Amino acid sequence: MVENSWTGLLALSEVIELNDLYETRIDNDSGGKILYIGYSQTANAPTDEKIWYLLKLEYDSNGFMSRKRLPDDGAGFLYTWDDRATYFS
Repeated sequence: MVENSWTGLLALSEVIELNDLYETRIDNDSGGKILYIGYSQTANAPTDEKIWYLLKLEYDSNGFMSRKRLPDDGAGFLYTWDDRATYFS
């Protein structure tokens, strides 16, 4: 950890992750497991605009998360949150 010598406080970059700075949406199944996570670089981002970075979570037969998938067309802020399920085969 990096300590700021004049205050003794941790540097902000050591405390937060890059994803903490994004607008985040989460979609759960009926059992409460997270299915999709979406990030946008815009606060209060519209869900129908192609400004979302999407991930799909998959689970093994025991119910443990086994994979984070990118959309079929790859990574990027290229997708709409509203159509998240259509981007994965």
